[in-house]
Amino acid sequence: MVFFLFPPELALSYHYELHMDKKEKRQQAIKKLITAQPIEDQQELVQKLQELYGIETNQSIVSRDLRTLNIGKRDVQGRLIYETSNQDVRRDIMRSAILDVQHNETMLIVKTLPGLADFTAEYIDQQELDDVLGTLAGENTVFIVPRSIKTITTAYKNLCKALYFKPPKETE
Repeated sequence: MVFFLFPPELALSYHYELHMDKKEKRQQAIKKLITAQPIEDQQELVQKLQELYGIETNQSIVSRDLRTLNIGKRDVQGRLIYETSNQDVRRDIMRSAILDVQHNETMLIVKTLPGLADFTAEYIDQQELDDVLGTLAGENTVFIVPRSIKTITTAYKNLCKALYFKPPKETE
């Protein structure tokens, strides 16, 4: 026997609203993830949704959400990365301009296409990253001084994220 706390027609409406809230939250999280960091495949997106938002989902649902949200893939630095159709122009330039990001024990280096180091340095400065003390740009290279050499690896990861650059697996 089933007992309703309110009339059945309202129960169905309530269930529908709960389902839509869950779907809308998932889709908003997908947009945030794709805007904030380079995502290459749906499985990575499913994992990030779980890790960062606590959203349990699967690849087929994410696939439908991507179609609904008009999110497609674009070649960026030889990788196919998901992106929304209304991306920031600066982000597009950054994704195209950055050739490599590296670090040693004391400094971070960003290699860009010729003539774009100044733009890249200004962009990094505007991000006001906690790990970055300052930047110096040449023609195609940006030198970045970390706030502390003790956290150079964290600074590297945060810089890559801010520049929408996905480092090769061996340097992460």
